[in-house]
Amino acid sequence: MSDLPIRRVVLYKHGVGYFERETHIEGDQSLSLSFKQREVSDVLKSLTVLDLDGGLVSAVSYDSTTPVEQLLAEIALSIPDSGSLKGLLPQIKGARVSVKPTGGSTVQGVILGIDKTDARTEHGLEETHRLSLLTDSGDVRTFDLFDLELTILDEGIKRDLDFYLKTQLASKKKDARTFTLFAQGEGTRTVRVSYVLEAPVWKATYRILLDEGVGSSPLIQGWAVVDNTSDEDWQDVGLTLVAGLPVSFTHDLYTPRYIRRPVVEVKETTGVLPPMAEAGVEDYEMTGELTAFSAGLAAPAPVRMAKMRRRENVEVVEKNYGNRSSAVSSVQAQTRERQVGDLFEYSIDKPVTVRRNQSALVPILLKPFAGRSVLLYQKAARAENPIRCVEFENTTGLTLEGGPVTVLEQGSYVGEAMLDTLKPTEKRLVGYAVELAVRVLDNIDSHSDRVTRVTIRNGTLKTHYAQVQKTTYTFNSTSDKEQVVYLDHPRDDSRWKLVETAKPHETTENYWRFRFLLPPSTASKFVAQQQQTLFQSFGLADITDKQLSAWVSAKYLDKATEKALKEALAQRQQVGRIEEKLAQLNDERNKIHAEQKRIRENLGALGDRASEKALRERFVATLDKQEDRLAKIAEEEAKLHADRDDAREKLSAALAKLEYDAPVSE
Repeated sequence: MSDLPIRRVVLYKHGVGYFERETHIEGDQSLSLSFKQREVSDVLKSLTVLDLDGGLVSAVSYDSTTPVEQLLAEIALSIPDSGSLKGLLPQIKGARVSVKPTGGSTVQGVILGIDKTDARTEHGLEETHRLSLLTDSGDVRTFDLFDLELTILDEGIKRDLDFYLKTQLASKKKDARTFTLFAQGEGTRTVRVSYVLEAPVWKATYRILLDEGVGSSPLIQGWAVVDNTSDEDWQDVGLTLVAGLPVSFTHDLYTPRYIRRPVVEVKETTGVLPPMAEAGVEDYEMTGELTAFSAGLAAPAPVRMAKMRRRENVEVVEKNYGNRSSAVSSVQAQTRERQVGDLFEYSIDKPVTVRRNQSALVPILLKPFAGRSVLLYQKAARAENPIRCVEFENTTGLTLEGGPVTVLEQGSYVGEAMLDTLKPTEKRLVGYAVELAVRVLDNIDSHSDRVTRVTIRNGTLKTHYAQVQKTTYTFNSTSDKEQVVYLDHPRDDSRWKLVETAKPHETTENYWRFRFLLPPSTASKFVAQQQQTLFQSFGLADITDKQLSAWVSAKYLDKATEKALKEALAQRQQVGRIEEKLAQLNDERNKIHAEQKRIRENLGALGDRASEKALRERFVATLDKQEDRLAKIAEEEAKLHADRDDAREKLSAALAKLEYDAPVSE
């Protein structure tokens, strides 16, 4: 791809690369670039061409998606793979050419054709081919086809032949698409071309060297893994590596896109039957309108509206397109910029060379940093032992992209880790090995503490008490040196609070992190105690004398609240007695109704005999007494309902006014 060598490459972490090419040209010149077919849409979306010295780029052409057979269909040329010259010349019969035989002078004329003859030689008869030419002087001359220099003078044929050969060459590379840039200008100028393509993600990898920095500071060495999967060498290019998350997407600009157009058919005139005219009467109003219309004085409303619409359309067209050149020149290109993501980059100071289809390790960092070796205990990670970590503070001044880390101590490999993306001055614990010289045991004691507070609101009493969890960590060290330990204690719920515990060194999303010194060859304990407040609710309308007595004995309430609760309890008991009486009256009513049903059934079975008459009268008298009792029951129930509603209102009012919030004394 080589009229424009690559000068600069910028690789991103989200799968694209920015490529910049630059060259010097003289006068009007065309430049060529080749891309794979899958890359063309990205090139069309991002290609930028600049003539830096006052010239201009008139156009950029590129291979279409049309098959080669279709591209060559309009060119009446077909050159065979063997015998190309004698196969081509008969197809351009009549073309003007210039021929110069060996040792002869130049002759110009028109091709007549190719003649085949048999010549006798010392090797026998041999077939020879001669070019027949009608010269400008009118002579017909023949020349040995393979013993002359031939120049085609017909410009049209030269263009067709050039297009044919380039198309055939491009078709040999099934996945190659050529872009041609046409630059126009005067003198020597610099042309710069840039574009964005899909590219492998660059990867970061680090080495941490403990006890090998300047003084006591450790060193971090960073490398970038760069892959050149293209078909072209990156020779002495300026390389930049960018991390972050800019917006990028694919969009097909290469495939031709068509819009389905509506089909409009010409309305055909059909044969007309002779009309059957109906008899009618003269309509003076219509006749007047038609007469006026025929005289051109006034058109009917639909016709006038149609004319008005046509005039409006003409005015709109003239307004929008009438002065086309002035409209184009007055349009201002407007852009809007916005920052996407948080980008940072590594610019490689010296040129980099990466051969095609090869990869390279490129050094990006070698600096001391503030850090030391420490221990981190997380029970979820490993219950028996802490993890040895590098307490890493990014004092390099650079943002460190995430990647694997190999840790070396005093020239020996001691473990591996993963480094998350680190901004300048950020701190991180980077674990790389298990510390077998320290064993950890933990003991958890969980219990509910006594009630510490009582509140009464909206007719509900709540007792507040603490759920306490005490964890004792025991660190048994067999190491002969003092070590710094970070302890991650889980904080599963925001309701838990630390009590009677040392202040955490820092708080993470899921842990309280404590820091302390672990003496050599000894066992040390660290206690983390936390608690959360729980409560139990009781509806005051449903309390019993026994519950109230228990609260009074536990000193949950003061004297005034105790008295108010007793009054409310008495009121609730009054409601209970009324409801009990209502239930008794309801039972009595049901019994009377059952007895009345039995009596009515017996009355229906009695006859007209004298002995049955006395029994009938007895049953009727009983029914009369029962009806009187039912009426009395209704009166008593009405009064009891009123008394119950009044008692309930007093109970609700008493409970609603009752509020209490106080700690419980020991």
